[in-house]
Amino acid sequence: MSTLVTSELRKVLTLRFWWALALPPLFIALFTGAIYGTVAEGLDSLDSSDPVAAATIALMIAMMATSLAAAVFGAVNAGTEFRHHTFTPTFLTTRGRDSVLAAKLGVTALFGFGYAVAVEIVTVACMLVFGGDNVSIGSEILALLPVAAVVTALWALIGAGLSLLFASSTAASVTLLAWFPVGELIAGAILRNVGAEDTVGWLPGALTLSTLTFPAGIEWLPPWQASLVGLAVWTAAAVGLGWWTTRRRDIT
Repeated sequence: MSTLVTSELRKVLTLRFWWALALPPLFIALFTGAIYGTVAEGLDSLDSSDPVAAATIALMIAMMATSLAAAVFGAVNAGTEFRHHTFTPTFLTTRGRDSVLAAKLGVTALFGFGYAVAVEIVTVACMLVFGGDNVSIGSEILALLPVAAVVTALWALIGAGLSLLFASSTAASVTLLAWFPVGELIAGAILRNVGAEDTVGWLPGALTLSTLTFPAGIEWLPPWQASLVGLAVWTAAAVGLGWWTTRRRDIT
């Protein structure tokens, strides 16, 4: 297994997409950290006596962008195997597909977690540099950081699972890019129209939003603990379907 993990790490590090996908969320982290750090005290919508709110919003925006980038990374990392037909020799030279998939998914989650850590460092650093006393990095913010990193790792796995399911990084990436800004809004509107508005909060984007507002949460969404579990269930479904499909698919 260690050989497979090393191989997967080398595959990622020898290609450019892993750092290219990290650049947009890092720029967003730089922007949100600087803006919210600078104007935290003057925003009427944020009680100036509660600078923690500004820090939470800045981190939430940065981590939502990071989650999308990590999901696309997972999709590209898994889907390029189908595009370049590299799964075939790998499967043929190992004792089973399970170990190969486990190594790939493990490395994918690791990079998703790493994306989060890098963005969190940039966001917090910018808030402290530009905000000074207007920004408070207390226990609540420190507790949010590992939770947000787990969320990002889960989204990386969702992207990989969809790519394995579709056998295409393009199809998985388009699905993710469409779902985040538009798809979930449409799905939510449909659910409300059919009288299933209670299920809207359990869609993956809503669960992500609820988790990233830790510890306060959002009133109309499930508590952050339940949201994190719900997102993990979505992840397990995507990875499970992708894994099962790849095990049964003829690889050429």
